[in-house]
Amino acid sequence: MSGCQRDDICPESADITPFLILRFYDIEDQQLAKAPQNLSIREVGDDTTFVSIRSNSSTLTYFRYSQDSIAIPLRTDSGETNLEFILNTAEALEEGEDPDEEEDGENAQNIDILRFSYTVQEKYLNRACAYKANYVGLKVNLEGGEESWIQNIQILETNIDDQNNAHVS
Repeated sequence: MSGCQRDDICPESADITPFLILRFYDIEDQQLAKAPQNLSIREVGDDTTFVSIRSNSSTLTYFRYSQDSIAIPLRTDSGETNLEFILNTAEALEEGEDPDEEEDGENAQNIDILRFSYTVQEKYLNRACAYKANYVGLKVNLEGGEESWIQNIQILETNIDDQNNAHVS
């Protein structure tokens, strides 16, 4: 450590590229925060689930989650991130079924696609921390059809430069 200079180490308190904070609400009472049941999120066209939350399991594969909100990364290499929000994923996984197969019944998985578009603005921090990306002009489009489980989207902050408050509800 004696050979390192102050600019060689990025402190933990450094300003970093923020995650998009999504907050979920009950459609019947939009003041009441609500946790989606058995939610998985993955990038469109990618079979790897990077967020998986099961209400009846203590195992989470994504750590930036609270009961009614989630923090997800946006792509910094393009101005668009397309994500599948899959409700009721756990039932298919617990029964050993393919989670992408259609199911019949009350607890069938339901997939909505959210397309986030934005402009990436990079800000140079210093030699150790490199760049921070901010997202400007956030827009969200929902693709889900009549059976969409996401019924309303509100953009609370169009410019994402911190992760202190929710950006989308």
